[in-house]
Amino acid sequence: MDSISDRGTWIWTAVDTSSKLLITFHISQRIRKDADEMIEKLHRKLENMPLFVSDGLHFYKVALLKKYGTKKKDLYPHDGRYRHSERMYPVEGLRYGQLIKTMSDGKLLNVERRVVFGNVIESEITTSIVERLNLTLRQELNRLSRKTIGPSKNINHLTAHFSFYARYYNFCRPHMSHKIEGIKYGTPAMAAGVTDEPWSIRKMMFFPYRNYIN
Repeated sequence: MDSISDRGTWIWTAVDTSSKLLITFHISQRIRKDADEMIEKLHRKLENMPLFVSDGLHFYKVALLKKYGTKKKDLYPHDGRYRHSERMYPVEGLRYGQLIKTMSDGKLLNVERRVVFGNVIESEITTSIVERLNLTLRQELNRLSRKTIGPSKNINHLTAHFSFYARYYNFCRPHMSHKIEGIKYGTPAMAAGVTDEPWSIRKMMFFPYRNYIN
């Protein structure tokens, strides 16, 4: 299996669909090693195993099996005898689906919802929340615009800038899907039960995160 899909800079993100909280991110290449690192980062943030949903990139399946899989021995016939081979199988409770879009000339031709692991209802398989986040990122971060005079030339600078925005997005920026009594709109952190009020930029700047987001 190929270990490389794209050697360009890639931003991996993980979002909670109910609260819209940006759980973690990873900025590097689009290669299998970085998919493993992204799943490991996400695992450290989770208390329970959720439903995982992604696009059709095959690295996710490999990374999830590596983290949430177990080795089992299979018997297979060979030259009149049976031999053993080890394979990775998902642990009980691992649920993963893929939403695969077929595009041509900028037009959507087909959408396939594929159940990869576990008991998943096809209607649960959606990437609309993370796609909306990607649009928000491109709108509000000049470094990520498709045509910009302010691109990042250094991955460390891009990571620092993105980390700052991730905190702002989670704790300060109101989300219109979160209507809370007494407050016009709540933040993703409020919806996730992490905070009970929108934060000011000053509070965000001085809070001791200890790698809370990433």
